[in-house]
Amino acid sequence: MKLNILINKEINHLIQISAKKMGTSKRNIISIALSDILSRAYTLDEIEQLKVSIQLNYATTITINDAFNDKINQINRYGLSKRVFLGYLICDYFYTHYNHFITNNDINEDKEFNIEKDYIQIKLDKEIKSKISTYCDENAISINSLFAHYILNKELTVKSFEIEEKELLYLTFGKDLKNIIKKKSSEMNISYRFYLNLIASQICQDLN
Repeated sequence: MKLNILINKEINHLIQISAKKMGTSKRNIISIALSDILSRAYTLDEIEQLKVSIQLNYATTITINDAFNDKINQINRYGLSKRVFLGYLICDYFYTHYNHFITNNDINEDKEFNIEKDYIQIKLDKEIKSKISTYCDENAISINSLFAHYILNKELTVKSFEIEEKELLYLTFGKDLKNIIKKKSSEMNISYRFYLNLIASQICQDLN
């Protein structure tokens, strides 16, 4: 289903740059942010402060599933519509945490990103794949986007992984991101498939 959200032009610009860098859509960037945003409750005082400090003047649309819509419906929105309530939270999140997605150089240099797609096939543990797939389904995030977010923005602390039962996973990335994957794996002196399995294990560890 479609969900209309009211943000502002400045935040929309940051989301657009993030999407280009990760080789994904604005919808996926917003969904990644919302999975973090909706992990806690918000007080009326917090919302009132956001209403004073943030101006909403730009409409955008994301696609969500029933599970994610149910999660939103369970939140106390203090009389605000979904589009306005989520708009305030998304704007506040990107004002505070934009560096989780992009650097100041990405913004200031107005960089061009190669968004031509490339494909990668890896074998990973069935349970890990299932856990990641379930999380992505529940939060309306594409698996490609979640991997891209971790590759670009998250610290990799996992050093090893185990595969008890193999399953294939097909990933689609922009060519710039695929080059980053190869560069990072080369720096670690491992194959890029091994590196992506470490990323998958890191995601699962963070979800625990």
